[in-house]
Amino acid sequence: MPDSNGEIRAAPMEEAGPESRAGQVCRIRLRSGETFPVARNSLLLGSALAQGVNYPHSCRVGTCGRCKTRLVSGRISPRIDFALSPLTNQELKDGYILACQAKVRTDLEIDVKLIVHDVILPRMIAGRITGWERLPGDVIDLRVTLEESLHFAAGQYAALAISGSFVRRSFSFSDAPDPEAPACEVGFLVKHLPDGQFSDWLAREDRRGVPIWLEGPFGQMGLDDEPRDALCVAGGTGLAPVLAIAADRVRRFPGNRVTIIFGVRRAERLFALDRLQALVDMAPDRVRVIPVVSDEPAQTAWSGARGRVTDLLDSDLGIDFSEVSVFACGAPPMVAEVERRLLSLGVSADRFHADKFEPSGA
Repeated sequence: MPDSNGEIRAAPMEEAGPESRAGQVCRIRLRSGETFPVARNSLLLGSALAQGVNYPHSCRVGTCGRCKTRLVSGRISPRIDFALSPLTNQELKDGYILACQAKVRTDLEIDVKLIVHDVILPRMIAGRITGWERLPGDVIDLRVTLEESLHFAAGQYAALAISGSFVRRSFSFSDAPDPEAPACEVGFLVKHLPDGQFSDWLAREDRRGVPIWLEGPFGQMGLDDEPRDALCVAGGTGLAPVLAIAADRVRRFPGNRVTIIFGVRRAERLFALDRLQALVDMAPDRVRVIPVVSDEPAQTAWSGARGRVTDLLDSDLGIDFSEVSVFACGAPPMVAEVERRLLSLGVSADRFHADKFEPSGA
């Protein structure tokens, strides 16, 4: 629990180095024995990623819980109240913190399971908007051509900033990575929020030709290399990473199936249906797409599924929930509800991967 200074403390470490005592550099030691340095008062996750440490993470703003870490010894200062985070009461009692919101104050010993995949370090790349299309549901299909090629993994995201602006917003790549070559053009699906500083600017007019900066890639939601059937649940523009993950898994795992449940409020707001059809066309016997609308009036001609995405999560799907890998993307309440439902149906917690889309900067 935080002390009177707002810090979270664990048992003291032995043999703190002179640099950390001087308040300049702290040593981070994993239970596995690996170590890396972090400047005092820097964020644990950001510092680790900058050094190529393949730390589990996704949102980097304290909402997903992917970077939860047990603090064995040392002190950190939380940027947010961890009691209001995805950490459970038991995890808080057991000394868990969120690395993305933890400012390092002393040498630390931590317990966290690093990702075994090769790390792709984020970097800043200049580019230009070369594709802009207005889709149903107030969504912009955005294409950016980069001045340098970029390696990324399915399910990752990048921060975009208009040249000369301090406004940065994060969006998931909607394309699957090409296994043969890094990308020179990348795509995103951007929901127009009337008060959104980036999305409102983007949606006002065709922005093709405008210079833009990209920083990335970030996140690890799609990094599940087990050849299992996949269930993807998307709400709104949570479809973007699902498109990338589904296409990537269809290519890499030819013996497995992918089921996509895509939810919006009204049928007229369904978008990127051509992209979903293209996925089905890739492997008609292995890809299934189920659009579902939650607020469609009864008298309309819509003949598809109605209700919330969780209403479809039952035995009628014909999925072995104990064996499937799940990728859920959308608003935090939807993702939390999907997680509760699927865990109760037998989905393994370590095979539930989530990306919670939280509007920012309104």
